[in-house]
Amino acid sequence: MRRFIVLVLLLVGCGKREPEGGPTVEPGADSVKVVATKRGHKLWLMKAVKVKERGDTLIGLGVSIRFYKGGKVSSVLTADSGKYDQASGNMGAFGRVHLISSDSTEMWSRSLYWDEKRRIIWTDDSVKIHDRRRDRVLYAKGMETDASISYIKFKSPVRGEGKEDVER
Repeated sequence: MRRFIVLVLLLVGCGKREPEGGPTVEPGADSVKVVATKRGHKLWLMKAVKVKERGDTLIGLGVSIRFYKGGKVSSVLTADSGKYDQASGNMGAFGRVHLISSDSTEMWSRSLYWDEKRRIIWTDDSVKIHDRRRDRVLYAKGMETDASISYIKFKSPVRGEGKEDVER
């Protein structure tokens, strides 16, 4: 019980707003919500069902991250677990990781990372991507993309299934 109270007190202490509207941490009894804003606009919102704190890093179970662009949700990431580095703003998602964009492009992997400075999602793990607009499924090992999945840069050869590309 004492550890739980100490954890809650530590998380409450982290709830102060960083300069220039940086991430704010809003702890619950066992959960946490982290919101990143810039000039009053929401950039992303991360929630975790259960959370532990290790130094500047929050480690959570049942992670959900909503990325925003122009005030609207651009993609949603869910994972079995994740971590958030409060000092750098970088995040990692692990286990069964699923990312879906607002245009229904879906991505699955064992790990995905958010690089706060570069504003990209990346992995060196295997990925499966379902492009519903072109009715194709792509497989690769390693990639990077933006939070909207508006582009994908692969780090290895890609193989795919589905209809041939008509827009040659």
